[in-house]
Amino acid sequence: MIRPSRLAAVALPAALAAASLTPQASRSAAEKFGRIASEQLSPGAVVAFTEDEVNSYLRYDYAAEIPAGISQPSFRFEPDRIVGKAVVDFLEWQIERGASPGLLLRWLLRGKRPVEAAARYTSADGWGRADVEWARIGGMTLSGEAVHFLIEHLVRPRYPPAVAGQKHPLGHNLRQVRFERGRAVLVFGGQRQATADERR
Repeated sequence: MIRPSRLAAVALPAALAAASLTPQASRSAAEKFGRIASEQLSPGAVVAFTEDEVNSYLRYDYAAEIPAGISQPSFRFEPDRIVGKAVVDFLEWQIERGASPGLLLRWLLRGKRPVEAAARYTSADGWGRADVEWARIGGMTLSGEAVHFLIEHLVRPRYPPAVAGQKHPLGHNLRQVRFERGRAVLVFGGQRQATADERR
């Protein structure tokens, strides 16, 4: 039998986390995304998103856009790092986009799985780069080769801009995106073309 004190210790953090996700925070994030999409922010402008704003946006304003098979998405921001979590039914996600997963993927990825991944993110001069540090599916830590396989065969076919391990243009006149503890900071000012060496 679970003691009341133990139950409170487990339930209280979850309740507090849920309480921090609000429609008001979601609307704040939506307004900021709208300003960014307008591409009319002046050079040197800075827009910051808190974790609560981003995660509230995922729960409220963006909820209808989240693909079938993905639920409970959330992000945590750390210095130069972003950690993402979700519950994913890979087969439902693939079938919803019209794909027909092979027998191996059906066996490996059947059912809903908690997924968590961390990536180091750096950017400058209108270019950014994400390097996946680790990923876990259902508590199993994946090798670098397995992460690359999933990105190439499951993520990029649906989201071509999802590039890991190489530089990509930030767009929207962004000059830098940096992650700090609890927030993401976007700095505007345009971008320059990267050389072939810089894109590596």
